[in-house]
Amino acid sequence: MTVHSTQILSLYQAKIDTGELCFDAAQQNAVEALNTLSEQLQAHTSWWQKATLIKGVYLYGPVGRGKSMLMDLFYKNLPIEQKQRLHFHHFIAQVHAQLSQLQGQKNPLILIAKQWAKNIRVLCFDEFFVSDIGDAMIMSRLFNALFEQGVVLVATSNAKPEQLYYNGLQRARFLPTIDLINSHCHIINVAGEDDHRFRYGKNSRHYFINLSNHDFENKFLASYPAVTCSNTVSVHGRNLPYLLRADNALMIDFMALCSGPRSANDYMFLATQFDVLYVSNVPQMGVKATGKVIVHGIEDSYQREKQTLDEHTFDDEARRFIALVDEFYDCHKLLVINAQTDIEHLYKGKKLSFEYARTQSRIVEMQNW
Repeated sequence: MTVHSTQILSLYQAKIDTGELCFDAAQQNAVEALNTLSEQLQAHTSWWQKATLIKGVYLYGPVGRGKSMLMDLFYKNLPIEQKQRLHFHHFIAQVHAQLSQLQGQKNPLILIAKQWAKNIRVLCFDEFFVSDIGDAMIMSRLFNALFEQGVVLVATSNAKPEQLYYNGLQRARFLPTIDLINSHCHIINVAGEDDHRFRYGKNSRHYFINLSNHDFENKFLASYPAVTCSNTVSVHGRNLPYLLRADNALMIDFMALCSGPRSANDYMFLATQFDVLYVSNVPQMGVKATGKVIVHGIEDSYQREKQTLDEHTFDDEARRFIALVDEFYDCHKLLVINAQTDIEHLYKGKKLSFEYARTQSRIVEMQNW
């Protein structure tokens, strides 16, 4: 297959010409970097020539700047088969599963990297973000092994590399990962002036405020008249109560879905089973302090910048809600939400404000699905 050397750049320009996208200087810079990477990955190298190091691309900037759209444009139009695009926490989940299978073996992360490199030359991570100490501890060795195997990284993130795992426990252990990203990727700032979430205007086709339960259920029934009422669905061996169920749609109360022992794995399962999930009675989260204070400092040999955070109401539920939105967005499955307040003010706490900015952006984008 012969591919024009400026294919990705041309496709981006075509979207501007047709009005699908508006010109954005920051995006243009990112597209040029991705186009150059595409050319390098397609360049033919003779067997006697030493393979040159190909640097990946790391796109960072605020929500709504089109980072995921640019990655999709690159990934879909990169004419090689040895590529994979996945949400970063899906990748980490797979690595943890592989580590469990390799218990007792020497240098398991190197073995994992070699396994990935057998079939993958380009690894694309959307929403690169590290918050778990266990993930942070393995990242340096894993990324070093992947790069040694010639894997090229393309990633999007709300944070530049130096901001990753900021104030995290034992952050010094993560600093080599930042150095690796900086040395193996072109770091591109996509913090343009335009928030592209609102290019089609603001609407709330799938987001309702203080709708009565009766009216919200009627909206479900209008689209799915044949339903089962008030039963349970088994999710990883645990019963999850629901309000209404159709063949490819489900309605669940927020507290049943996001309170208690639920995890991202549960939401992964639901996103594979249902195309549409109605979530009722979503409260405003993080409004009041619970009185519990989280003090982060330098103690127990942990290196962490001093920080004090108040725990707020529904912080745990908010964390699960963020994971829920991530899963459904990543699978392009729709969430229909009935909440106490508008999208912008749904989470008012501080602890998860950075993560919720991404969630807000994704809910806004879903309104145009």
